[in-house]
Amino acid sequence: MPGKFVLLCVVGALAASIQAAETGGVVFEAVDDPLADEPDFLPIEEAFVFSSRLDVDDDGTERIVVYWDMPTGYYLYRHGFAADPDPGLTLGEPSVPPGETRIDEYFGESEVYFGSVEIVWPVLRRGVATAAVRFGYQGCAERGLCYPPDEREAAFRFGAVPAVPGRLQAGIVLGGILVLLAASWAVRSMRARRDVR
Repeated sequence: MPGKFVLLCVVGALAASIQAAETGGVVFEAVDDPLADEPDFLPIEEAFVFSSRLDVDDDGTERIVVYWDMPTGYYLYRHGFAADPDPGLTLGEPSVPPGETRIDEYFGESEVYFGSVEIVWPVLRRGVATAAVRFGYQGCAERGLCYPPDEREAAFRFGAVPAVPGRLQAGIVLGGILVLLAASWAVRSMRARRDVR
């Protein structure tokens, strides 16, 4: 009789443990499986698809528009956006839309973009008809991968170099003449000193 009692107690305790696990104890689906395959992550150029274009208003104002498109589960950081143009091209401060505030393990509280983001850089000055710009960015996958900072380069054909205004052009010509006169005077002075000796 005592053997049956012990067996009933063991079976009862086992049934209670199984019921606790099923109803409110451990959710086995939520436990990470150390033997499971690592998640697959997209290559950076597929995770953050880049495109760009040059816009010109009716009044001739130029601006460079860049666009990143991201699949579900990927996002970009606002602090990662940058533009490095070739010499002869000066860009202004970018126009960046508001993002979503997120706290992540890499950068703490950050402004991020899901789905897509469009950024506009105004062209302030240019002395070239064509130029390349390197655009910096950084993003992560929600499943735990933070990509290193990266760049995409795009070339833009602006057309003719803007004409120099008349007054400025006259000032440049006058300045050139003055430089030539000063150089000529300096050469004559050196020759005169040499002749005196």
